[in-house]
Amino acid sequence: MSALATPLSLLVLLLTSPLYAASPTAAAAAAIPQVHPAVPAQSRPFNPRDLTGVWMQVRGRVFKSYPFTPKYAAILKQREAAAAAGNPFQVAQGDCLPAGLAASMTTGAYPIEIYYQYGGREILFDKENVGALYRVYLNRPHLSADELYPMFYGDSVGRWDGNVLIVDTISLGATSALDLMAPHSDALHVIQKFHRVSYDTLDDRITFDDPKALTRPVTGTVVFKYHPDWELKEYECTNERLDFTGGTQKIKASTVKR
Repeated sequence: MSALATPLSLLVLLLTSPLYAASPTAAAAAAIPQVHPAVPAQSRPFNPRDLTGVWMQVRGRVFKSYPFTPKYAAILKQREAAAAAGNPFQVAQGDCLPAGLAASMTTGAYPIEIYYQYGGREILFDKENVGALYRVYLNRPHLSADELYPMFYGDSVGRWDGNVLIVDTISLGATSALDLMAPHSDALHVIQKFHRVSYDTLDDRITFDDPKALTRPVTGTVVFKYHPDWELKEYECTNERLDFTGGTQKIKASTVKR
């Protein structure tokens, strides 16, 4: 065998090796459509696994009520009474904090951009809102309990079931509202099933499972519409500015969107 033939033979053996074929990285990359940014979105053939682009939620409340346990029903009642008295529950965005996964995916005031990175091993959801960026890991299980801590967007892992992307999220203890008022606990577990049912429509069948706050899991479908000509703009939120109006010192929060 010649010196030139040896590397080629080794390459053939490597590519045909069962170890190479079973590589999880290669399998993950193969599961994700190869999207070329230089090709206009309108010219790409429809691919149900291609979720890239900017999506806007169709308005309307997905969950009109929740089957709360007595403790959390009392929390909601207290928040509603405070709102009626002119002291509404302060949502996270009001303090320049992230809204959290549950509220971000069910309240459609801002668009969401979806894109892939690291050879298709991660999917990113970026919402034009305060700190609304979360990653879905396709190449690992959930972190171990000693690695988890209360997060706004939790630890999200995903897998493809046919043309449906199933995203499982835990460790959501940094937030306390499912939407703009309804409470949840640190035990909230969210399962989302993303299905691009047509060129311009993406369904997110979302399930909230919270054994502390809910008597049973609840499921609803959020509908997003595709906007290939949209771009996410810069969003800024500034907080804790000192205001000396009227001779008194107080904290003034302000939100600016551009």
